[in-house]
Amino acid sequence: MENTEEIRRKIARLIVERGLNFAQVSLAIGKNIAYIQQFIKNGSPRRLGEVDRHKLAQILRVDEQELTDLPLKSTVGGAATINSDLLCVIIEKIESWLNERDASLAPKDKAELIKLIYTKVCDETPTVAAAKVTDIIEIYDELRKVN
Repeated sequence: MENTEEIRRKIARLIVERGLNFAQVSLAIGKNIAYIQQFIKNGSPRRLGEVDRHKLAQILRVDEQELTDLPLKSTVGGAATINSDLLCVIIEKIESWLNERDASLAPKDKAELIKLIYTKVCDETPTVAAAKVTDIIEIYDELRKVN
């Protein structure tokens, strides 16, 4: 397992490889413009918080475990972790479907549609899917703004 300095260097490299900059990524995870720069250059915070790490993993398209020196559990409270790759595909398909029809959905309706599709595809309980879909949609929308 990598130490925190190696992880910071990896994050900086991945940001550049993805054609992004520290400010864009900071804003995409809902932080102030200097957050990622301070994390990488100054080591503050020492480790990313769970939510920030999850969002950053989505943006950089890496497994969340790559962004921490602590072992992550594959389940939380007995609930299975989300298959974010599958969820991103579902979101992209829905967006494409809506665009082809010059249609739109209210964010709540779109989240409900995504939740229903994900539940059917992954046998995830609606409660677990609902809790996680909201975060993924926010990340997805932020990525669309950045790109």
